Amino acid sequence: MVNSLLLLVLSAASGLQDPTRPLGAPVAEPRAEGVQAPSSVPRLEAIFSGEGRYSAILNGQRYHPGDRVGDYRLVRIAPNHILLEGRGESLELTLFPSLSTLSSQ
Repeated sequence: MVNSLLLLVLSAASGLQDPTRPLGAPVAEPRAEGVQAPSSVPRLEAIFSGEGRYSAILNGQRYHPGDRVGDYRLVRIAPNHILLEGRGESLELTLFPSLSTLSSQ
């Protein structure tokens, strides 16, 4: 009886969202080892500043202005956003895009 109740609770909990995941964060799907992801827009995860120098974490790696990020070049890092250029376009990525969307409504 207790085992079946425990199984029921555990199976229901598997569908719950991780409470520590940031709002609006895309869910990464596991990939097979050695399989390249299709080239896409990088995901901005963090911005750091220290001694007048900025760096940004995109897709789990640290970058500085001028670095190549996939098909893009990191042009500028500001306190809450970065500017990428490549593929004939400019992209501005913000740290919390879902919050800026909510505040503009």
